[in-house]
Amino acid sequence: MNRSDIDRLRDAREFARYVQDDAGGLSAETLAEARQPQHAALYDLVVIGETLNKVSAEVKSAAPNLPWRPINNLRNIIVHAYWRVDLELIAGIVQHRIDPLVAELDKLIAFVERSDA
Repeated sequence: MNRSDIDRLRDAREFARYVQDDAGGLSAETLAEARQPQHAALYDLVVIGETLNKVSAEVKSAAPNLPWRPINNLRNIIVHAYWRVDLELIAGIVQHRIDPLVAELDKLIAFVERSDA
């Protein structure tokens, strides 16, 4: 089954909200000690990276402020170089970058929905 761009954007937004629920407000030390939130947050970030990587170039061009490449790069590190994952960086991403990501995804989803109408 092929997912549409709008489905992928909604998935990414949903998992961005999950990562906030799973690890929002946790320090790197707490994240390192608490395996359940750590694994959940990393999984959520992988899903965000995977879904956004599959969004079409046309839709990506409508949101140049979204950090498309860094999101995918983070996904690749978590999946392929897990020993290089810096939990301090992950905690910082969850704390400072997820809310802006959700806001940008909300705008992009609204734009795509209007364009499809």
